Amino acid sequence: MKRILVLTDHMPWGHRSIALAIFAYLKDQEKTMGWRVDYAQAKAETGLGGDLYNLVYRYVPSAHVLMHKASFSKTFQKLAEEVPMASLPAVKKVVNKYKPDIIISTYFLHSHCLIKWREQAGLHFKVWTVVADPWTINGVSLLEKADMNIVYDEVVAREARKLGIPPSKILKTGWWTRPEMYLPYDKDASRRKLGMEGTYPIIFIGGGSLGTSALPKILPVLPFVKNEVGIIFNCGTDKMTYQLVEYYQKLLHSVMGDKLKVHIKNYSWIERINEVLAACDIVFGKAGPNFLFDVVAMGKPFVAITHINGQENGNLDLIRKKKLGWVKEDPADLNHFFFDYIKRPEFYNQMYTSTIMAEAAKNKMALEKIKNALSGEELQ
Repeated sequence: MKRILVLTDHMPWGHRSIALAIFAYLKDQEKTMGWRVDYAQAKAETGLGGDLYNLVYRYVPSAHVLMHKASFSKTFQKLAEEVPMASLPAVKKVVNKYKPDIIISTYFLHSHCLIKWREQAGLHFKVWTVVADPWTINGVSLLEKADMNIVYDEVVAREARKLGIPPSKILKTGWWTRPEMYLPYDKDASRRKLGMEGTYPIIFIGGGSLGTSALPKILPVLPFVKNEVGIIFNCGTDKMTYQLVEYYQKLLHSVMGDKLKVHIKNYSWIERINEVLAACDIVFGKAGPNFLFDVVAMGKPFVAITHINGQENGNLDLIRKKKLGWVKEDPADLNHFFFDYIKRPEFYNQMYTSTIMAEAAKNKMALEKIKNALSGEELQ
């Protein structure tokens, strides 16, 4: 029996979302394929580096370009070999528990850890690493010593070949989106469940799992809205942004009363985000790849209001070139788009329907491609 372990880190961000997507699909195929499929999280010991990344992610994403450039330096490459080993006790505990033949790692530091441990201990499990950025990679995402580098498309595959990774160790699949994002939904029922039963458009504003300080960009113009609109804020685990939206919402109601045309819902972490997105017409948010492709899977247009500089630059190019939505990071540009959207929502909702659905169909096949590749993998 082929034993497969899908491994990720402990943080509630995109790496975990990818791992859950791959695990859910492979687990559903377990009996048919005669496999055993397990899922595990191992806490990543990243120290100050992890805390710094979270700070930059939420509050100064433009500064991340310095960290991104540094990832290609020889010093960073050396750190990528040493820092992940701090997580070895947690990784080793999981691997010893499940005794997998193949480990699919969705967190690049764990992938480095697994490969170095395998070399040191003379172990024989195979490591398949997922490159968790579609068009812009960091300097340590691709691993020459991994048995497989799973990538979104030809853009990263080309970078892998430049690094000397043979085509036999590169698997192009599309993006790894959780199956529930593709489920059919009743938009009217979803609106009723949220208490937004009018015919007005509903805008979802989200910053991914960790949240982002860019979400309140839209708050100052809300008193001037003349067309009825619903807005759902999703602040993730960012308590500061959540409290800011809460305060502003109360202030709006106290000052404007019945004159306020904006219906606001404010959420922190949303476990079943597909049920909330189902009620919405369009999504404004941070251009993280998992959030973006979740929205695409549900057939909604995406408006990028911020991104992590360096790491997510390619995501903006992807949105533009694949016609998945718009990039509106400048506050004045964003406000102009916001007011124009609520005047004629159907115009914007339908503009990129065909290209969004084409991308969703492509990504829906990603997990099947992983399954097919695994079925042909010979064990040592």
